[in-house]
Amino acid sequence: MTLSAYARSIINVAKVNCYATDAFKARDPLIRPFGEHEDQKASLRALQEATIGLCWVNSEGELVPFDEAEFTGIQKEIAVLQAKIDHNTKILNELDSKVAELGLTEFSISKLKGQIEKLRSQINQIRAEENDSLRSKWESVVSLGGNRATYDKLPEVIEARAKAAAQIEPIEAEIMALNAQIRSLESILSKFTR
Repeated sequence: MTLSAYARSIINVAKVNCYATDAFKARDPLIRPFGEHEDQKASLRALQEATIGLCWVNSEGELVPFDEAEFTGIQKEIAVLQAKIDHNTKILNELDSKVAELGLTEFSISKLKGQIEKLRSQINQIRAEENDSLRSKWESVVSLGGNRATYDKLPEVIEARAKAAAQIEPIEAEIMALNAQIRSLESILSKFTR
């Protein structure tokens, strides 16, 4: 499923069901622009329909505005809104392509950020386990009058830190990859005109 298809479906479900979870999904920074784009199109249609009431048809079949200034003002609003919609259509297509290129299956920046937090928790857990496993070594060094430098040179400490670093390295790489994905998506989203 493409991002645009998912966004349309979740926005429609949120409007129909009015459930908080659906509304939350529809407000995600990756999904919200699709709803705003639809709102812009609806505003354009309303403006276009409003112009019909501002004109009458003369004997040659031409539209003649009742109030030229009001008609011209609405035509300018329509042109501005149409330009905004055209621009945003390109941006949303670019966003759709980027999501497909990244191979994302979760269409949510909030979930990507949540994954990063889970990964950071894993890193903290690994570090906490390392500290717990070395606590007795530290206490022994301190009781013998040693310092941090002495503690850092212990083979057990060096080995435990190397083991923890080996576990942490792929997690940090995954965090960097997720951050890069978020930045690339947010870069595209920043071009969306509201």
